[in-house]
Amino acid sequence: MRTIAHISDLHFGRIDPPLLDGLVADLAAHKPDLVVVSGDLTQRARGGQFDAAVAFLKRLPGPQLVIPGNHDVPMFNVFARAFAPTGGYRRHVSQDLQPVYRDDELIVVGLNSARSFTHKSGWLSAEQVANARTTFAAAGPGTFKVLVTHHPFIPPPREPDADVIRRGESYLPVLEEVGVDLLLAGHLHLAYHDDLRSHYKASRRSILSVQAGTATSTRRRGEPNAYNWIRTSPHLCTVSVRAWASGEPGGKPAAFQESLVTRYECGPDGWRPVKQVPVDAAAAVVTTGATTAG
Repeated sequence: MRTIAHISDLHFGRIDPPLLDGLVADLAAHKPDLVVVSGDLTQRARGGQFDAAVAFLKRLPGPQLVIPGNHDVPMFNVFARAFAPTGGYRRHVSQDLQPVYRDDELIVVGLNSARSFTHKSGWLSAEQVANARTTFAAAGPGTFKVLVTHHPFIPPPREPDADVIRRGESYLPVLEEVGVDLLLAGHLHLAYHDDLRSHYKASRRSILSVQAGTATSTRRRGEPNAYNWIRTSPHLCTVSVRAWASGEPGGKPAAFQESLVTRYECGPDGWRPVKQVPVDAAAAVVTTGATTAG
């Protein structure tokens, strides 16, 4: 079994400060095998915001796999946006826009879906998809395969017209061919997960798509700050949403707490939830498929 802490949309520049220490403490206590950060480290791609984000990431456990998001591309510096959209990210965070994590049980590939020609939407290039195909194809049999993008592949059921990755259907043949099991993303600041086939009727293979809310920013969308705690093993995947719960005077301190746990099994018909347990620990509203629990 492998454990992944999936955090997203930090948005340094729009941070809720108490959550930083809370997230550091929660991850230190749980000790994930891998920390995945699926983009939007900053609010406006400014140097100071990148520096603050990097200093924060150094406080989190490793190994880490980090990719940029659309907010990590300059909005107002038109020249930088056009000719060096990921220049700030490369200078301050990493030169690697296609990071890869491998161990004996797990392979995780990150792809940059942010683009200079749009302030919000994103997509993948043919070269990126080809490189991911080669990387996944080289993984050993039985390896659990995870693709990370900032933009999600499927919208939340309550917002069917939400901004998702463009041309998503065109990537399906490669994802299916190389046997991707799990997609991780952020962007919408909503925590939800479902089978990819719920959105792409042409999809021939069941792939589980998991989105994270905003972990640390004030840019909430009617949900508390949260991140995903994911356990993977062959044919099994458990997604636990850990949401921020405000402390009570004389009671429990403010902390990230488990708010919903969904256990998926992958059988002949693909991924299906076999157990969904709402936990009365945080006032979270998390969407799984067409079911809302909180």
